[in-house]
Amino acid sequence: MKEPEARNDYHSLLGLHHSMLLRRSMRGGGRGIGDPAERSAMLLDGWPQRLSDQRMMQDSLSIVEPFGDTLMYVYTVLFRDSPHLRSLFPDSIVAQRDQLSASMRRLIGDLHRPDVVVPYFQQLGQAHRRLGVRAAHFQPFGDALLEALRTRAGGAWRSAYDQAWQRAYHFVTRVMSDAAQAALSAPPYVTATVVHHQQAGPDLAVIRVRPAQPYPYVAGQYATIESPYLPHNWRCYSMADPPGPDNMVEFHVRATGAGRLSDVLVNKVTVGDELRLAPARGMMTLAGTAAKGVLLVAGGTGLAPIRALLGELARQPSPPPTRLFFGARTFGEIYELELLDSYAARYPWLQVVRAVAEGAAYPYESGTVVDVVTRRGSWAGHHAYLSGPAGMVTALAGRLAGLGVDPDDIRYDPQ
Repeated sequence: MKEPEARNDYHSLLGLHHSMLLRRSMRGGGRGIGDPAERSAMLLDGWPQRLSDQRMMQDSLSIVEPFGDTLMYVYTVLFRDSPHLRSLFPDSIVAQRDQLSASMRRLIGDLHRPDVVVPYFQQLGQAHRRLGVRAAHFQPFGDALLEALRTRAGGAWRSAYDQAWQRAYHFVTRVMSDAAQAALSAPPYVTATVVHHQQAGPDLAVIRVRPAQPYPYVAGQYATIESPYLPHNWRCYSMADPPGPDNMVEFHVRATGAGRLSDVLVNKVTVGDELRLAPARGMMTLAGTAAKGVLLVAGGTGLAPIRALLGELARQPSPPPTRLFFGARTFGEIYELELLDSYAARYPWLQVVRAVAEGAAYPYESGTVVDVVTRRGSWAGHHAYLSGPAGMVTALAGRLAGLGVDPDDIRYDPQ
């Protein structure tokens, strides 16, 4: 597939930019940051108000709702004051807004858990390298964020909110910048060729790609993908298998009808086309041994990372008792029937339950996957892994906490 000349120029300049930074770092001309983990620990030690700031930010959300609209205003302010940054973003920033919302909610919700929030923003900082984002770009974005929050809140905004958000944003940008600097020796993305494209349903595609170089990841993680058909539009898609010796990567993509990257991947991309994969990210990876077993829950194409985790469990010498719940909106949206049935027949430690939310469900269970999992009662002692639409994941995480699962043992990724 031939790429527009301007787009080739952009990626050539981006590669040149990272090469220059790497050479400068190797000559000792870059900022010496030491170990990013040590730097993050220092940042946390220097933020004694962290937990009180977390409460302030949580309180402030109620006066800037709907939060999505507030974040859209962030981009209005940013492009007004720094129009030269507009080229770093896609034409439509709705998806970008959604990703920013997920990141902000992860920050506010997990600030009391440095072991979760620090790796998350380290990965995010490394991922931003693919766009040519530099440390100097963080200040105008932070200014736009604070102006948007103040404007939306109006007279209800308090100086304590302002200070909390400023300190949190400073922490996040330092963590991201340090991680990006430490990753200079790695490419910001790898090119991958589509080798298999199968329509698994009217709006669903199973896509396998072969990266041009080894693509390291862990089962449960996701890649951020771009297609030259839709420049600057990077979206997150989870790998559907654990890493294998063939260096192949599989993704499940459902078209949304909104003209975004998912529609391009399902309806336009074909075998032989090239995609770009940013470094793998995600915290929904297998933890230590659970007392009673593992609970895997997937909604829609959230089955992909759950299937990868299942494959990783199957490699263990003695896999724990595992329950896999797969939910879809309608009967027709259930897919990978034969594969999951073969897993259930092959592995005595695995039980598979399917749920259909609307219409006829037989022979599967009727109801949302959240309700079907909840009907089972207590899940105390289990490790839970959740993947699917944000509403499903949030609702189920709350229910599981009430059904005895330690919140620290509930893993999912905002995407």
